[in-house]
Amino acid sequence: MQVTVLYSKKFLNDIATLSDDELKLIGDFAVSLKSSGFDGLPGRNKPSTGVSKRHAQREKLIQYAIQNRLWHYHIGHVEYDKNRSFGDWTSEYVVQYQNNNYKEARFVSYDPHPPFKLPPPESLD
Repeated sequence: MQVTVLYSKKFLNDIATLSDDELKLIGDFAVSLKSSGFDGLPGRNKPSTGVSKRHAQREKLIQYAIQNRLWHYHIGHVEYDKNRSFGDWTSEYVVQYQNNNYKEARFVSYDPHPPFKLPPPESLD
């Protein structure tokens, strides 16, 4: 199923500082979503509700992720760790996005992790 890809204002501003390699990886992710949806992605793609059990504000962050439909996808920059099977490869950088019932993905931030941080509210505008 094809997915509509949108971008927050902050995401568009932030990507102006990225390398050509990073822009290509993000573009490849967007093109893949538009043509094949979430099928066949090499990187790990999951909801951003997996907050550490040790985090002091765990429940608040989980609710924030749920309310804002936040997910993240391991984009493959600098490179994928391919120790797991295809579709579960991880990388240092992730694109965080709002997932609207698998029909629309709105990119809101691009960040390194660990540590994993949810995008701030201003990234969602």
